[in-house]
This record gives sequence, structure tokens and C-alpha cells, in this order.
Amino acid sequence: MIISRAILTAGLVAILVTSATAEDAPACASFAWSIAREQTAFAAPSLSTLASGSALSSEAGAAQLTLKPAAEIALPVPSERPAKPDTFSGFVTATVPAAGTYQVTLSDEAWIDVSQDGRSTLKPAAHSGKTGCPGVRKSVRFALDAGPVTIEISRAAGPQIKFDLLKAE
Repeated sequence: MIISRAILTAGLVAILVTSATAEDAPACASFAWSIAREQTAFAAPSLSTLASGSALSSEAGAAQLTLKPAAEIALPVPSERPAKPDTFSGFVTATVPAAGTYQVTLSDEAWIDVSQDGRSTLKPAAHSGKTGCPGVRKSVRFALDAGPVTIEISRAAGPQIKFDLLKAE
């Protein structure tokens, strides 16, 4: 009973924080698509932390990725944009359960590359990003086939970034 109340309380707080954040920051409402799921996921106290090179579990959806200095990491697929000095990079792998449009969303400014063949990066189907939205900076959509996918994040200002991989609504 106590655990249920704690979970319920945490969920209500997350919803209230998300609602207040969206109302307080008009930039959050001006994304090309809703980022409410991402705001809630990124604010969750139970958000898992992954090291670069880890696999994102299909249940997770969102995580905080620990990046490495760009000069110290070799990304599996050459990025569309070369690394900048004094930035951070990292990558995760995941498995897409079914073909469709998926979005990768980041909490902070960084570059996103996605690959399914391990040799080349995919062109985004759409992207949306806004400054001034607390907790969410950009969201990029990709047409993905079922199967493995590599998500590379580069040109980040700091060593931690929140991200998610979700099927587009």
C-alpha cells in the first residue's frame, strides 16, 4: 500500500512538473510534434544511466547516456558531421521491433546519427528542435526497418545527455 502511494505520488508529481514546464516554456509547445512523452520520461527519477556502447533495452525507451570526450571515442559509423574539439560523443545499440517511423529525442544540443547497416547513416525523415524548452532540445524522426539500430550522439557540450527512442505517434 505504501509503495503504491509512493508510485502514484511520483507519477502525479511528474505530470504536474511536465504540465508546468510546458506552460512555462512556450518553446515546448512549438515543436513540430508533441514531446510530452519525452518530458515525462526525462524527468523520471528512475531514468537508467547507460555507458557509451551499451544496448538500450526494449523496455527502457529513455535513458541518460554517459558520453566520452570526442577525441577518445571511435564511433562505429562515421558521423555526418565531424567532432568538434572539447565536445563529447557516444553511442548505443537497440532493436527496433517493427518497421515504422521512430524518433530519437535529446535533452540537450548535440548531433544525432542513426545507422541500420553499420556502414552508413540514415537521412532523417523530419526533425524539430527548440531552444528554451527545459529538458528537451531536439527530436529527429527516422524511417526504420525491424532489427538492430545504432544511435550515435556527438558534438555534445557535456558528458551526460538524456535521450530516447520511441515509435512516432
